[in-house]
Order: sequence, then structure tokens, then C-alpha cells
Amino acid sequence: MVMKVGEVVCIASGIFEGYDRTGPFVVVQDFDLESCIDEARTTINEPWEVSGLMHEIPRMLLAQGFISKLPCRNIYLGAWNEFDLGEETEDL
Repeated sequence: MVMKVGEVVCIASGIFEGYDRTGPFVVVQDFDLESCIDEARTTINEPWEVSGLMHEIPRMLLAQGFISKLPCRNIYLGAWNEFDLGEETEDL
């Protein structure tokens, strides 16, 4: 999956309580995401380490200069039929 300069992306993985979404980011240089992930996979030895690696992919891409964080407010509306407005912060 080739990412092109100027594309705005969010990166997500997992399901249910393990769902993780980060972004938005802007791609600052063309790169092949699949190649980056294949290279990162060589750093893990056990199947249970995959979800941790998925969580680290956005940090890895930032550190390698492939993407840049875009400023964005994340608004939380609530859950379970109750409004509980708030603003979420990301640790990235």
C-alpha cells in the first residue's frame, strides 16, 4: 500500500475494547506502508506481540519522517445512550 505525499490519514487497529485509532497525519514523503510493516515484524518473536507492534506503527512512521501529526481536536460524544461530551487527548 503506497502512501503518497499530501495524503491525510488516520491509522487504526484492533477491535472492541482493543480498538486503537491515531491521527490525523499528513504523509510527508512517499513510502510503501506494507514494506515498513514487514520490516517492523522482524522485531517480534511471539504472536502475542503483534498488537503491541500495531500500536507502535504510528510512532515508528513519525520517527522515520514518513508522516507528520496534524493538529486536530478529538471530541467524545458519550456512550450507552448517554451524552457525556468531552475532549480526548492522544499520547502520541
